[in-house]
Amino acid sequence: MKLTPLFVALGAALTAVATQAAVYQVVELSPVDGYKNSFAAAINNNDQIVGNLNNRFNFPVDLASVDFTNTVITTNLTAAEIEEVKKGNVNAKALTVLLAYLQSGANNFDTQRVPTVFPAFLDTKQLVNLRETATPKTNDEYFVDISDRGEAVGYGFAPFTKQSFTPAPTEATPNPATKQLWVPMVGRVAGVVLSDKGKTILPPLYAELGGGITVARGISNTGKVIGFASVGMSDSNITTIQTTCDGKAEPIAICQYNFSAGSYDTKSVVWQLDDNGKASAPVPLGYLGDKNTGKPHSRTDYPVVNYTSTANAINDRGLVVGASTYSNSDEIRTVYIGLVPQDVVFNASHATVFDGSEVKSFIDVNRWVSSEAKAVNNKDLIVGYASELVNNRASERFFIYDYAAQKLSFPTTLFATAKTVPEAINDAGYVVGSTQNYLTGYTLPRPVAFMYNSNTGVFQDLNKLVGCNSPYNIVQAVDINDKNVIVANAVKEVEQRDSKGEVIKDANGNPLKEETAVALKLVPVANGAVDDCTPPPEATYERKGAAAWWMLLLLPFGLWRRSRKG
Repeated sequence: MKLTPLFVALGAALTAVATQAAVYQVVELSPVDGYKNSFAAAINNNDQIVGNLNNRFNFPVDLASVDFTNTVITTNLTAAEIEEVKKGNVNAKALTVLLAYLQSGANNFDTQRVPTVFPAFLDTKQLVNLRETATPKTNDEYFVDISDRGEAVGYGFAPFTKQSFTPAPTEATPNPATKQLWVPMVGRVAGVVLSDKGKTILPPLYAELGGGITVARGISNTGKVIGFASVGMSDSNITTIQTTCDGKAEPIAICQYNFSAGSYDTKSVVWQLDDNGKASAPVPLGYLGDKNTGKPHSRTDYPVVNYTSTANAINDRGLVVGASTYSNSDEIRTVYIGLVPQDVVFNASHATVFDGSEVKSFIDVNRWVSSEAKAVNNKDLIVGYASELVNNRASERFFIYDYAAQKLSFPTTLFATAKTVPEAINDAGYVVGSTQNYLTGYTLPRPVAFMYNSNTGVFQDLNKLVGCNSPYNIVQAVDINDKNVIVANAVKEVEQRDSKGEVIKDANGNPLKEETAVALKLVPVANGAVDDCTPPPEATYERKGAAAWWMLLLLPFGLWRRSRKG
């Protein structure tokens, strides 16, 4: 079912790029007007696509709250230019400087907030708000997944509102001045579910002293949501926050926000949506623990281990996969904290299956230095990667694990040492993700998207399946539905634009070029075949965008980025 847009719908036709006899036709999910980059996150079996935009053009700056004496402004704008800005005449150069000024003061709370990530339904080009209600936005928000029932999940950081605050008098400052501060809403980050039943905020188990933390990472077609949440706080952290955040020097909300980043105890959890779309209290997941017992080691002669778990994906029967901490208290290793050696109980993060109350391992922890399960389909096929050291550097090897048969295999990739990370597997057994390949003009391998057929063992670079002379370099496939429709992220050369969205031209009036990130939908071509892209004699060909694979790093998903279910 289609979701009702909660913010603003911007209609535009999808751009289809013709491909001769290719296996896939490319449909560009161009950014909504006013944004530079688009990134796909997930697709469901109804071809609804969620993703995220970044780099908004012409961002509206609150000039009334700008400190025009700040050195970022005075060293980059002339006195005459500053006077024009004060009058409201903001050109591209001035806007670039103003944004740099705001970003430099992001930790001070006396400057306007500048968000960098904006969630959207990419198939209909509908921007949404997850937590924010004001315009312009003041927080980063992310979409991560969407179920076949149209339930879209994501998370948003705290929105801010500008408020007056007068510090308490002190002996040094008996008459403190009133300040205008940007004060955050409680809850540094909160998971959100959008559906035709409205908006649901995923609750934490522990919400004291700042509102708690929840982050959604995926959703099943049965309404189970996975992610992580705050479940408690140590006595020492409680005492510190209660003592420090007294509201005298700064608003209590700002003080608690600053502490909340690292003060909560968090665990991976599962929420269940009811018939009204409301979420249950989260149920924490376990971890592998010491020697796969699910319990911490009991040795008192060595430091405690921080046992954690990560839920990456869930299928429709509720099987959750991800990673958790394994330890072996019989094996003591020396690690360096700075330059100081310390003996500790051996521990590492390894691929984990959470089957109801059971927590199971299937990786040889003695061979692989770490591992992670990334996705699972409804036939209980699990995909992920295991890391091994090659010339003292970690190299990710792609695996597929048949949970029912308890069979683990490592498919052959484009070359033996290619770092390969799967992101999704559909019920037909097709896997997509990111790997490495050697591209024309480069001595080192570059990231490319891949598709793997677990039935035939065929592993392919997706760039080879979209026809010759494609304007895209597809670097990561993030999801695939049961119709084998893929969503992926690529780089593409476009006209360069300034901070106001205007095309930048050279002295001769010709538009300058730059490479941007763009989300793609790849649609299977009936009876399609791989094109022969062998260049003719004395000709060379290099797919455009190959040099800008790193553009996808612009979107700061980090550890909270989702990994797709089957």
